Amino acid sequence: MEARARAAEGDNHSALRILALAHEARGAAGPDELPGVFSFPEAKQWAYAGTTLLAVGGDEQIRHAISASNRAVELYQAGPEGDRSPGDLQAAHLDLATAYLAGGDVEGAGAKLSEVFGAEGYTASITIRLRNLAALLGSEPYRGAQSAVDLRAHIHEVTVRPALASNPTEPR
Repeated sequence: MEARARAAEGDNHSALRILALAHEARGAAGPDELPGVFSFPEAKQWAYAGTTLLAVGGDEQIRHAISASNRAVELYQAGPEGDRSPGDLQAAHLDLATAYLAGGDVEGAGAKLSEVFGAEGYTASITIRLRNLAALLGSEPYRGAQSAVDLRAHIHEVTVRPALASNPTEPR
């Protein structure tokens, strides 16, 4: 979390140093003594690393972000259902979509977004990230591309739906 905060502040050197320290600490640590909400699963660490590396930016860090986010997805999908964090899994897919978009691959971004679009709902953080991605899709060089227009429309559709239906049996 500290690495993400440092990257958000623009302190990329500290962000990368903290990521390296976290990786070393994970390797030296034993199993979590208190599982559940008191643990910090390896999948979450990879998801946060992907987000941090994207914030740092640059071609090399974006490649590392893709690797980290893919690892987070793999670990979440392979782990026990009770250990999965839907929000962190969505964040990892959003990071992959953002990384592909940074490389100009709108279709690749759309494929990763499709993993997020199927969710029942979104946290405030995921909604904000989806809207930020929609804004990016609305900027150059994507503005005129039909695939970008379609993705923006879909993001708008899924982020404006109400959190709760007025009638619980009503489809969302």
